[in-house]
Amino acid sequence: MNVLQAALLGLVQGVTEFFPVSSTGHLTLVGKLLGAEGATSLMFMIMLHLGTLVAVLSVFYKDILRIIAETIGILADAVTNLKIYIAEHKQPEGRRYIKILSNGYRKFTALILISLIPTILVAFLVSPIVEMLAGNLLASGLGLFVTALLLFVSSFMRYADKGPRDSKILYAVLVGAFQGFGAFPGNSRLAMALSSGFLSGFSRKFALKYAFVLSVPTVIGALILEAGRYQAGEAAAVGVLPCAVGMLVSAAVGFFVIRIALKLLNVKRNRFFAGYCLVIGILSIIGYLY
Repeated sequence: MNVLQAALLGLVQGVTEFFPVSSTGHLTLVGKLLGAEGATSLMFMIMLHLGTLVAVLSVFYKDILRIIAETIGILADAVTNLKIYIAEHKQPEGRRYIKILSNGYRKFTALILISLIPTILVAFLVSPIVEMLAGNLLASGLGLFVTALLLFVSSFMRYADKGPRDSKILYAVLVGAFQGFGAFPGNSRLAMALSSGFLSGFSRKFALKYAFVLSVPTVIGALILEAGRYQAGEAAAVGVLPCAVGMLVSAAVGFFVIRIALKLLNVKRNRFFAGYCLVIGILSIIGYLY
């Protein structure tokens, strides 16, 4: 892979990561069209996703910091309540327990943490299949068809006005499970999270924020797992410079695209993206056959 090919693939990653159209599906197709060897190699994909992760953090850093703070607060209050429970059994004094989910943001934080559980579980269960199908255009095309179908079905749902306070644990589990299946080639993680959010009755604004914020711990976890499978020599096979260029381009492009994507996704119905995924899926299968 040369530097120009890496830059073009970084551009593709920076744009498609923030729309429900499967960045991996696009990288597989564009990589073959460019003849870029190693376009879907583990090391190169890690670098590209690291770049777009930086873009997400730059936009949602306030939410991420608040979630970290609230997570620490939830754990601290849970420990305090445990101490009260133990003390009450030893010497009853009628002490009141602390309300852990005391505000909307704590509820939002709890929902995000709950969603991570089914995401990790599903991703772990399907990981052997995902590894086997990596870089396969036929699998990518079929995954894009699944993404298109889910987006099309969810486009007929009437958007409700549910926010953190109105959401239930079941909704968080549903979103997390759907997102776990986003690991399959061609399946858009964002499309899975958004569509399941809409099916759960989330308002469009809340579904968008939920999906993007949830992507941060999900991508970080995936990068850690992928880095653990990294074998010495992979970076050399692709090229250290192409990996660095791809990451920088995906980060720079993603930084500018993500705000545009948020505005478009807030007003654009899912049927447009469903049609687009259908077209790219067809092109992927044609590319596999030829």
